[in-house]
Amino acid sequence: MSVIPNSADYVRLIRSGDTRLMTRALARLDDVQIAALIDPLEAREQDSILHLLAIERRSEVLASMRYEVAAQVIGRLAPEEAARLLGNLESDDVADILGQIDKEQLRPILARLDDADAKELEELLAYPEDSAGGIMSLDVARIHEDVTIAEATRMLQQESEKLPGSVFYIYVVDEQERLVGVVSLRKLVISKPDQPIHAIMETELVYVSVETHQEKVAELASRYDLVAIPVVDDQRRLLGAVTIDDIVDVLREEATEDILKMAGAGGELVGTRGFRASFRARMPWLLTSACGGLVVAVSLKGFEESLSVVPALALFMPVVAGMGGNVGTQSSTIMVRGLAVGFVETSRFGSLVLREVGLGATMGVIYGAGIALLAPLVGATSRDPLGLGLVIMFGMIGSMMIAATVGAAVPLLLHRLSIDPAVATGPFVTTSVDILGLLFYFWLATMLLQVPL
Repeated sequence: MSVIPNSADYVRLIRSGDTRLMTRALARLDDVQIAALIDPLEAREQDSILHLLAIERRSEVLASMRYEVAAQVIGRLAPEEAARLLGNLESDDVADILGQIDKEQLRPILARLDDADAKELEELLAYPEDSAGGIMSLDVARIHEDVTIAEATRMLQQESEKLPGSVFYIYVVDEQERLVGVVSLRKLVISKPDQPIHAIMETELVYVSVETHQEKVAELASRYDLVAIPVVDDQRRLLGAVTIDDIVDVLREEATEDILKMAGAGGELVGTRGFRASFRARMPWLLTSACGGLVVAVSLKGFEESLSVVPALALFMPVVAGMGGNVGTQSSTIMVRGLAVGFVETSRFGSLVLREVGLGATMGVIYGAGIALLAPLVGATSRDPLGLGLVIMFGMIGSMMIAATVGAAVPLLLHRLSIDPAVATGPFVTTSVDILGLLFYFWLATMLLQVPL
C-alpha cells in the first residue's frame, strides 16, 4: 500500500542542496506520492523537485497534482516547456489544468502544441468548467453497430495508440455517429468472434449531454455504479466520456464546496493560498454573522426589564440559543447533503419538514425537562421556580422546533428556487434560529412568569 511521504524530510533534503540524494529519494516514490509531496510546498520547492525528474515522469506527476497547483506550475514555465509537458497527457487532464490559466498565458502554450491537440483542447475549453463537456475525455473506444466481434477486436488493436489509458466500455454508434449501444470490455472478450456487435450490446443507456452539470454526472455514475458515462450532443452524437478519475474528483470537489459554504468559508479550499485569499473568502460570511448578531441584540432590547425582574432568565439564553442552533445545523446539513446525493426529493417537502419538527420537539422535551430540573443546582432562583422551570422547558422545545423547521425548510426552498442551498444555509439558519428562538423564550417568560416587557 502506498503511503503519502512526510514532506518535511524532503524539504530538508531540498534545502540541503544535495540533489543526488534527493534524486535517489524520489526514485523510491511513485507519481501519486510525489504529487502529494509537491502539492503543499512553496513554488520554489515545487520547481526544485520537478526539475529532478525526467520529463515523461514530470508530466505524470503533473497530472496527479491538484489542477489548481499544476496550473500554477505550468504558469511559471516557458510556453515551449509547458507545451512539451502537457503534450504527454490526456486531453481531459490538459483541459482541466489549462482551464485554471489566464488567457494571456494560454494562447502561447496552445500555439506550441500539435494542431490536432490544440483543436481538441480549444473544443474542451469552450465548455463550462463544471459541465460534462468541460470534464469529458475525447478519447473513447467507439465502433459501428454493423461489425462483428472479431472485426471490432481487430479495429481496437489497430487503433490501440489512440485509445485512452483505461478502457472500460466500447461505445457503439451508427452511420451518423449517434450513440446506440454500449459493450463492456469483459463482454467483448467472452463473446463469440462471429457474433455481430448489435447482438451483445446494451441498448438501455445512461448518458449525459455536454451541458449537464458535473454534479449530476457524478450522481448518475454513483446511482448506476458506472466507471464512465458517455457524453452526447443534442443529436445524440457521441462526443466523449467522463471517466472514473474525473467522477471521483467531482465528488470530492462538490462535497468540499458544500462543506465550506455551510461553514461560511467560501466555496474553495484556499487554506494553502495565503492570508489574502483566505481573508477574502471568509470576510463576507463573518460580516453576515456579525450583522445577524446585531439583529439579535436589537430584537432582545425590549426585554431588558424582564431580565431585571428575573435575572435567572439570562443564565439559560446561551443554552436555548445553542441547542436550537445545533438542531438547525443538523437539519440543514442532512437536507443539503441529501439533496446533493439524490436521497432527498423536494416533492416530499411537507413530510420532510414534519419529520424534522417532530425530532426537534422530542429532543426539546427530553433536554428541556432535564435542564429545567437541573436549574436550581446551578443557582437559578426565582420567586416562581415552577414557572421558571416551565419557561426553560417549553422555551427549549419551541427553540428546537423552530430550528428544525428553519434548518429543514430553507435548503429545500432554496433548491426549488434553483439556488445552491449550501450558500445561505449556514448564516441564515444561525441568525434566524437565534432571533426566533430567543424571542419565543422571552415571550413565554412574559406569559408564564408575568414579567413586564
